[in-house]
This record gives sequence, structure tokens and C-alpha cells, in this order.
Amino acid sequence: MASIIYTIILIVIFLILIRKKNEEESYFPLKVIGYFILGSFALNLNQISLPLGFVMYLLFFRPKLNEHVKRIAAIYGVVAFVLVHWILPVAIQEWESRPHFIEHEIDSVYSMDFQSDFKLIKEKLKIENNTLKLEDFEVDYVKDGSIKELNWQLLSHQNDRYTHYQINYDVDNKRYRVTKSQLDTWLQYDYLIDAGHFFENLKTLDIKDITQDKGKFPYYVIRSSGESVSYAIEFAVDVHSLFIVENGEIHSINKEQLPIEGYEITTFAMKKTGEQGNKQGNITQESFEGTRTTGYLFNTNGVE
Repeated sequence: MASIIYTIILIVIFLILIRKKNEEESYFPLKVIGYFILGSFALNLNQISLPLGFVMYLLFFRPKLNEHVKRIAAIYGVVAFVLVHWILPVAIQEWESRPHFIEHEIDSVYSMDFQSDFKLIKEKLKIENNTLKLEDFEVDYVKDGSIKELNWQLLSHQNDRYTHYQINYDVDNKRYRVTKSQLDTWLQYDYLIDAGHFFENLKTLDIKDITQDKGKFPYYVIRSSGESVSYAIEFAVDVHSLFIVENGEIHSINKEQLPIEGYEITTFAMKKTGEQGNKQGNITQESFEGTRTTGYLFNTNGVE
């Protein structure tokens, strides 16, 4: 994109300036192009582009013929530099990171199909890359299944660039809000789970039964970092709160099976531990802590 815009600017400026010659000069068209290129020449230092060419023009170049035209060519060159190296990248980044909204009503966490929602987002955003990784999945909900908060991140890797999708559900407006950004690195990418594999295992859990087993609390949380975890016997794991998901079935484990490794979906309830109010008696701040934690491990193999 930047090279195309730069070429268009060069052609337009060349056609304008070539007619402004007021003194005969050999190779004048090539010199005009040369001064434009000089003015637009950039020095890239620690990912910062500096207009080195225009500085060199100001310090060392004193043309005798058609000086006015050559100065304008150099000035247009530095303008092209600012546009291509400073303004255009910011504009492209802002455009690509603009939020996308996907209208979708979720009645209850107990009835929603997370895997279907994942496919809906891929379809609406026209994501053709099937090697999507998942990170930081979390859904908060209350006893009747109403969602308080739902968000996760998706990552794809193609042509040495990472595309990061931040997905949040807007409860009030009943829609997904998705923002996209391009990144050069994502250190934990290779350690993350395939998103399709994650949602396939998530649907194995009966969220309503899990919630009822925990009892009555202000709200509940289902969370996964998306990274592989391991449990060893020396950590004194409470195996009564740890299960393994295999072939669509949930099995309890015992200490003889340790050490064990896999991706984990953690479920827990949030217990209220305190609150603060104002002089009018209104609650201004509440504090919670997690309790009744249960972990569900599934294998590290992705799906094709």
C-alpha cells in the first residue's frame, strides 16, 4: 500500500514540476525525480523513520539551474516521506483496529452454544485462517444464567505477522464487539490451544449442573488462560476438584495419575467478602473472592 501511494505521488509531482522549468538543463526530468527521491529518503532507526534525505538536501545541495523547481521537488519529497512513513501507518492502524459489531442475543449461559458463536465471529469477520489460537477466555454469570461479562482473545499467524482479535460481549446492546490489531510478535503463541479444540471441549461441560453443585453465590466464573498447565503430586493437588475430559466424557482422577498435563477450564463461584457504602447508605464498592474451584483438564492435541 505505501509503495503504491509513493509511486502515485512521484508520478503526479513529476508531471507538475516538469512544466515549471525556466532554464534549459540537460537531464532535467531525471534530476527532478532525483531531488524528489532525495527529499523522501528515510533513515530507519529503532523502528522510527527520520527524513535524512531532506536534511542532506538542506546541508549540502545548492543547485544553480532551476533551483526553485528542485527545491519544490525536495519539499514534495519530504511531504511524501511524512505521508508514507508517519501518517499512513497510523491511519491504516486506526482503520484496521476499528471495532466491528456483530449483533447476537444470548439468552442464558446455560443454553448458548459457544462453538456456534465462535464460528459466527469467524464468518462475520471473514477469518479464513483455521489455525486460530485462543487466550484468556472468561465468562461471568449469575445463578439464572444471565451473563455479566464474556470475553476472549483469538490469534492467528501468517506471513511472519500476528493478528490479534479482542472479543467482548456487550450485554446491554446484545452484540459482540471485536477489535483487530497487527503485531510482530506474540511470545506465548506456540503454547496456546487451538480455538476450535477449546470450544469443542467447553461444550462437554454441563454448566447448569456445575453451577448448581457450587450452591448459591453472587455470581460464577468459567475461565481459561488457553495455555497448557501441569499438576504434579508434590503440589498436593486436591484431586476431588480436578477432572479430565476425554472423548466428550468427564472422568475423575486420582493421585496415582499424577503428574498430569493438559489445557484447563476452571470453574468457580465468587463469594462476597466485604462492601463499602456512602453516607446515603448506597453500596459504592464490593469485594469478592473465588471459592468452590473445579478444574477440567483435556489433552493438548488440537483438531484438524
